[in-house]
Amino acid sequence: MTSWHLGVICTGNICRSPMAEVVLRQLIADDPILAAQVRVSSAGTARWHVGADMDPRARAALTKAGFTERGSPGAFADRDYLASLDLAIVMTREQRQDVHERVGDQLEVHLLRQYENPPVELDLADPYYGDQRDFDVCLESIRAAAPRVTAALRRRLDAGSREA
Repeated sequence: MTSWHLGVICTGNICRSPMAEVVLRQLIADDPILAAQVRVSSAGTARWHVGADMDPRARAALTKAGFTERGSPGAFADRDYLASLDLAIVMTREQRQDVHERVGDQLEVHLLRQYENPPVELDLADPYYGDQRDFDVCLESIRAAAPRVTAALRRRLDAGSREA
């Protein structure tokens, strides 16, 4: 049985990526095939919030939407972390560039919004300097993309490949 590690990455790892981690974990847990084979974690391209819990506004948006899992404490997406991943999903083109600078082409990296319908090559805005509504809007984008992420993972596992 294949074991997959999906990493969700933003800048500080207290807003977008932990919200996406929680949403994806729930969708994966609800799929018996994925639940047995895929684990999800999150990290940030900056070291700003290592060890911190997610932003309370991110937690509030998740709770309001019915997502109760706590999520991982803030972590840094260093080379070792990135080397442990089979696929990375980032929130911005700058984060994609940061990941490529750390590990080159050794890791497949996608923008989260590439999984929207229709897919777009756009950044997911950071809600950190906004208000609760900005966190709710960010979560809406994550929720719109997440089922397509899990569908792509399912296709990969069904095909026995690492291509999404």
